[in-house]
Amino acid sequence: MTVELVKSIKEAESRAEEISREARQEARKKQKDAQARAEEIIAKTVAEAEEEAKSMMNKAEEEAKSESEPLVKEREDEIEQLKARAAERMPEAVNLIKDKVVKTDADH
Repeated sequence: MTVELVKSIKEAESRAEEISREARQEARKKQKDAQARAEEIIAKTVAEAEEEAKSMMNKAEEEAKSESEPLVKEREDEIEQLKARAAERMPEAVNLIKDKVVKTDADH
C-alpha cells in the first residue's frame, strides 16, 4: 500500500505540474490576446480622434469663413468707394499738377 500511495502522490504531483504548465500557457495566451485587443482598441481610438479633430477643424474653418465674409465684403465696398472718390478728384489733381509744372517752367 505504501508503494501505491507513493505512486499516487507522484501521479498527483505530475498532474499538478501539468495543470500548472497548462495554466501558465493559457495565461500567456490570454495576455497576448489582451495585448492584441488593446492595440486594436488604441488604433481605433486614435483613428476616431484624428477623424473628430479633422471634422472640428473643417467646422472651425467654415465658421471662420462665414464670419469673415461680411467683413471682406464691407472692405471691398470701402475700396470701391475710395476708388470712386479718387476718380472724381482726378481732374482736380491733374489741373493742380499741370499748374505746378507750368508755373515751374515759367519761373525758369
